[in-house]
Amino acid sequence: MNIRRTSISIISFCCISSLSIAQSLAPIEPVAPEAPEIIPPKAIPVEEPSTIDTEQIPDLPEVFIPTGGTAALTEQADIDLFTIAKDIGHVQDNPSLTFRRLVQRTIMPTENRPSYGFTLTFDDQLVDENPANGNAIDIVNDLAPLGARSIFFANVPMVSGKSVDGIIRRNKTSGARLAETKSLLESKREQFINIIRSLIKIKSPADQNGNAEYACDVFNHTAFHQNMGRLKVGSDHYNICIMGIEFIEECLEEAYLAERPGWQRARYFRFPFLADPRYPETQQALNQTFTKLGLISLGETQDSKDFDNYSHKAAYTSLAAAKLNKRYNPKFGRYGQTERPIALFHTKTWPKIKRGVIKAIKEK
Repeated sequence: MNIRRTSISIISFCCISSLSIAQSLAPIEPVAPEAPEIIPPKAIPVEEPSTIDTEQIPDLPEVFIPTGGTAALTEQADIDLFTIAKDIGHVQDNPSLTFRRLVQRTIMPTENRPSYGFTLTFDDQLVDENPANGNAIDIVNDLAPLGARSIFFANVPMVSGKSVDGIIRRNKTSGARLAETKSLLESKREQFINIIRSLIKIKSPADQNGNAEYACDVFNHTAFHQNMGRLKVGSDHYNICIMGIEFIEECLEEAYLAERPGWQRARYFRFPFLADPRYPETQQALNQTFTKLGLISLGETQDSKDFDNYSHKAAYTSLAAAKLNKRYNPKFGRYGQTERPIALFHTKTWPKIKRGVIKAIKEK
């Protein structure tokens, strides 16, 4: 009885032991890792757009570009006009007008039409031998306080076409004539440059933003005021004229570099007596010179003929016509049409015409 119970116990123990061993030897199935807990991101609060008080933001001032320089130009065609050595070809769409730089324009691209209605230009010497006559510095000093610009087309002081005639008579060879011309011009260089500098540094009263316009500019009118209508290429008169034109440009360049460094200078030219050359070969040669120097020719629309009549009344009548966009000539009166009138006066007549010019400026 006891033996049997013991045997059953042993068998039971062996079965349990075998089951335990079998379980320990069986392969262990991998347990999948628990998925991480996904925590939603915190919502970022969106701020309501703030209301900006635009009245509290000051307007940024525009860049101030004084009148008269080529920096004011935006059209490429206008920029090309003053580009040294730039061949600008025909005029507009008319191929018969070959010499574009020589055509006398009645518009100055670098000049805004002022509030008083016309551009004031003055020809000939900046100072005169006769102290009773007008001079450029008096004109600028009279007009600058009124906010009016003066444009001068200048000859070299104290020389003229008679100076050229004398040089031609005294010398028998072209070399000697050109040498004396060069010597005469060089003797005037320092004085001429100083006169130009004294003018181009003057400014009109500043506006409310502190910006002040230059009160004048100076351009080329040849050195000796020679009539260029009948000049022939290769003649001594022609070569002397070209030497004088180049001399004026040299003096202008030196003066502007000294008084307005960085200034983008326009380079206008006005023919003495408004007489451009009539011979084609002269036109061709002169056009090449103008191209090399970047010069363009300028005409006029309001001709008061003050050189002949010294009349402040004629000057005023001329400028009154300009305000109506009319051209003017004392013989024909008002005529034609012009968008930007250019008045032509002579520097030395200023004491005679001053009253009429100032009256026209003040009557805006």
